[in-house]
Amino acid sequence: AFADIWHIENGDITISAGESGNNVTQNENTTKNDPDTIITNREEGASSHTVTIDAKDKDDKVEVTLKDVNIDASSRSEAAVSVTGKGDTTIELDGDNELKSGAGHAGLEHNKTDTSGELTIQDKDNNGSLEAAGGFKGAGIGSAGSNDAQVKITGGNITATSDDWGAGIGSGSSGTGTVEITGGEINATGGYLGAGIGGGCNGSGNVTISGGTITAAGSDGAAGIGGGYYNGATVTITGDAVIKNASSTKYGAGIGGGNGSDGNVTISGNAKIENATGGYGAAGIGGGAFSSPDKIGNGNVVIKDNAKIDNVQGGAYGAGIGGGIYGLSNVTIEGNTKVNATGGAGGAAIGGGAGAENNSDNNGNQITIKSNENGSPTINAVGGGTDEGEEIVIGGAGIGAGCESDADADITLEGKVTITATAGKDNVAIGANGIEQEFSGLAEGSSITRSDSEGNNITLPTDPVPAV
Repeated sequence: AFADIWHIENGDITISAGESGNNVTQNENTTKNDPDTIITNREEGASSHTVTIDAKDKDDKVEVTLKDVNIDASSRSEAAVSVTGKGDTTIELDGDNELKSGAGHAGLEHNKTDTSGELTIQDKDNNGSLEAAGGFKGAGIGSAGSNDAQVKITGGNITATSDDWGAGIGSGSSGTGTVEITGGEINATGGYLGAGIGGGCNGSGNVTISGGTITAAGSDGAAGIGGGYYNGATVTITGDAVIKNASSTKYGAGIGGGNGSDGNVTISGNAKIENATGGYGAAGIGGGAFSSPDKIGNGNVVIKDNAKIDNVQGGAYGAGIGGGIYGLSNVTIEGNTKVNATGGAGGAAIGGGAGAENNSDNNGNQITIKSNENGSPTINAVGGGTDEGEEIVIGGAGIGAGCESDADADITLEGKVTITATAGKDNVAIGANGIEQEFSGLAEGSSITRSDSEGNNITLPTDPVPAV
């Protein structure tokens, strides 16, 4: 049997699973068992017709190729391409594809339920791209409205954007954006209050990235990768993933929580973070900004294996890695890792945000840096500076607490470590509450170098551990 090529200009297309291929319906005419369904445009310019893929039953598997297709369904207030059903759907990208949906819909829509199947976007031939734009309350790729989202991307050159309230890739106006990326070149931009990758407005992010090259930008209140406005996230970055840039315009972490929310982030394997920048009040990696006394962005961050963190910058009042303003940190860095972090004005490079206090369990900033069988960490931590315009007159610690913070810093160093720590103005290089913390029992060859904000060496006599 030969595959049919379906031209979107001829009418709306519905695809379901057949016995030995797809059943494809267009203009009430159905072709059964199409072995290789290809949807394309015959003419230049966008068509307003739509594609619905319904893998209805649990064991159904539907595979569809989009080849140089251009759909703009915004005038119909519908989704350009929607994926439904209990079965699994795979979309192959060939050529240049463009999808634009109307208000209330994602560009490429897949709403996750307890029984829904899995959507996978792939580019096996390495010759495909996709530009997907969601409407108001819809993700570029993912869910619409208050629905949860599920998206898996294994390849392709993909650009995803949302109108207001949706994530670039993830959930619409609320719900959880469950996103898995194993490959591809991804550029995702959230709409107002939406994460680049993760949650839309009021939506949480559940994001795993194990490959590919990623650029993600969150809008006001949302993380670049992670939670949307007023919501947190669990983010895992591992394998050979490269994060070229993850940022928020304000209030959201570069990677982690949205405004007023925690960021739970694990970076491992050979992953590389080339740039991560927190928005105003938020951490580069970790917690979002403070929004009310009961909504504080704490940062729970683990960096391990061979991960490399090249340039992390906290927003004003936020840590480079750790808490947003008023937020505490629980940070572990171990193994053959390299970390270069700078606090935002008043925030620690690694540790707490400005103004943090010990929590109800009397726990302050918990920071552990240690070697293991995989190797030893190398850390460069520069405490945040001052900003008279923001009335920040005291900087943050290199490792420890932010300015005007009553929180403790429980800092543990184990084995061989190499640390260069620079204090912000009138703060300490490593420690909290004006006290430089001393360490003993480190492995031979360890090195701790401390500087004040003027570049003066304040290294303690106990810091270097000469190799024998």
